[in-house]
Order: sequence, then structure tokens, then C-alpha cells
Amino acid sequence: MPGTAVYALAALFMLLSGTLAGVLVAVEIAVVPMLARLPGDRYVEAHRLLDPRFDPLMPTANKVALVAGLALVILGRGPVAQVCFGIAEAGIVGVALVSELSNVRINRQMDKWDATSLPQEWSRARVRWARSNRHRTAIALAGFATAIAGLILLHS
Repeated sequence: MPGTAVYALAALFMLLSGTLAGVLVAVEIAVVPMLARLPGDRYVEAHRLLDPRFDPLMPTANKVALVAGLALVILGRGPVAQVCFGIAEAGIVGVALVSELSNVRINRQMDKWDATSLPQEWSRARVRWARSNRHRTAIALAGFATAIAGLILLHS
């Protein structure tokens, strides 16, 4: 039976990885379709209003989850639980990579745009941002599912 520290780490990791997956699902099913219906100027304005609400909260939660997940990979009881937490940890890393290499870069580009005179590539940027969000949502959900398996295996 794992000790109290492992359970505390698992609870923290579940909270953070579940929050990450849940927020991304909410963005995918509600925010992305809403933004897709807006004309360019309103899209950029709305996107700018959303970004400060998610940043720095989500990157901070991601970093804390990375530390907790790594600890579970090392301290988890049983190799199968450790593998599950390792896969879940890879999901956290995957979300961070997609976010930093795509979504955040597009956000920074949009921050420089004049909403009343958008560059020609604005609509392609919107499509790329939405596609990257779908990818990181799928990665987060897969990671969270394997974290659940790891938690169940801690009790075995």
C-alpha cells in the first residue's frame, strides 16, 4: 500500500491533470465554436480577452502537475502504476509542447495585430489555433485517463 505522500501526490496530480483536461474540453466544445462564428475583428478582440484569464494559470498548473507526475513515476507503487503515471506525465508534456509551439505563438502574433486591419493570414491562424487546441485536448484527455488508471492501480 502506498504511503500518505504518494496518495497526496496522486490527488494533486489528478486534480491538476483533470483540471487541464476539463478546461481544454470546455474551450474545445464552447469557446472554439463561438470564436469561429465571429468576424475577424471581433475574433481577435474576444481572443485577447480570453488569453489573460488562462495565462499564467494553466502553465503554472501544468508545471506543478509535471513535478507531481514525475514524483509518481519514481515513487508509485508497482511498475504498472508507474508506467500509467509515466504515460500521463507524457500527456502533460505533450500539452505543454503543443501549447508553447503553436497556441501561445499564435496568441503572441494576434496580440500585435490591429483588430481593424487584420493581416491576410488571420483566418489561417484561427484555423491553426483551433486545430492545435483539438490536439492538446486529445492529449490531455488521454493523459488524464491513464492517470485514473494509475490511481486505481495504486490501490491494487
